Amino acid sequence: MSYKNLLSNKTAPSLTKQLESGLDKNLESIRIARIGTCLLLTGSARNNRVIVKSANSILGVQQNDGGWIDTEETIWSLAFLERLGWATEKYFESGLTWLNSQRHRGGGWGRTSRDTPRIPSTGLLLHLLPELSDSKAVSWLKDEWGKDLKSDTRLTYKGGFFLLGLSASEVSANNCPLIEETYTHLFEEQNEDGGFSPWKDHPIGSDPWSTGIVLLGLLSYPELVKTAVIEKTVNWLAENQLPNGLWPYHYIEEGSAYAYWGLVEALKYLSKESD
Repeated sequence: MSYKNLLSNKTAPSLTKQLESGLDKNLESIRIARIGTCLLLTGSARNNRVIVKSANSILGVQQNDGGWIDTEETIWSLAFLERLGWATEKYFESGLTWLNSQRHRGGGWGRTSRDTPRIPSTGLLLHLLPELSDSKAVSWLKDEWGKDLKSDTRLTYKGGFFLLGLSASEVSANNCPLIEETYTHLFEEQNEDGGFSPWKDHPIGSDPWSTGIVLLGLLSYPELVKTAVIEKTVNWLAENQLPNGLWPYHYIEEGSAYAYWGLVEALKYLSKESD
């Protein structure tokens, strides 16, 4: 079966329009950088006029200390610039230095050094900027998700971020039982419609943000993936895609960026499985 026809050719142009519109409206840098990073990760050209203009806009608001507004905005900004091929300049190194200064003693990152360290922030950072990964960060991520997995509220997207961060740190699934436990948990949390929400049967139902993050997490260790789960998720994304190629969400470009990134990676996986 060919899955390529499920990939809308409208998504990248629509995200590019969102990017251009955001620049005109002085949208927050995190939203600009997130869209730009997603476009580059899913195949857009580095010399795209809007992408280059966006990168210059991001550079224009870097703080004197090397960071941006907070940790997450700095992560996305540096990831965007790195994937554009602009990672050799001093501003990139100063950004990494600032991120290191915001790290908690235990090894994780929150929104700032004054914020509680969080799984989503740490997992995202380790995935997009693996050069900042070390044993302390990996241990913190494993310990925190291990606690969450035993709690009453086990948010699916935290499991996705855990897998993303750990896989980029090249932690083997064979040497970490928590990875397989996470897969078992996420498989069980898939909604009947094929999508994911913060937890199974959450009142809001399946959403593109949670679905995209969990999908990317699941694809981090292909040897543990159940193809049927990925197929159901891809079908949910296809069925809930808007005519313009995006997905409905509070910040439409945020939900769509994760959903599209996840969909592209899922289709690569399914294409290999069908060969």
